[in-house]
Amino acid sequence: MEDTGLKPTLTDAGNTLVPAYLAILQRGLLVHSEPSAITESGTVWIAEDADRQFVAEDLVMLLGLIAMYESRGPNWQASDGEIDRFIAEFGVP
Repeated sequence: MEDTGLKPTLTDAGNTLVPAYLAILQRGLLVHSEPSAITESGTVWIAEDADRQFVAEDLVMLLGLIAMYESRGPNWQASDGEIDRFIAEFGVP
């Protein structure tokens, strides 16, 4: 492959759904969808194994939750200090 000097860029779009699904399966999680009256799409996606369950509105969001858990562990929630730093930098809660 020729080096164009451009960095690879991924954008959340329809062509990321199947790769996200495959990445979730590679982590050993089972994936299924269920109807949901509380989501805009009318569906939630669920990935789970014997110890964990992740639920999101689409497969890219679902993979994001899994990655967050893998990075931060079972205590994935942000501390008050982390929240304050985020708000100070981006101005949004």
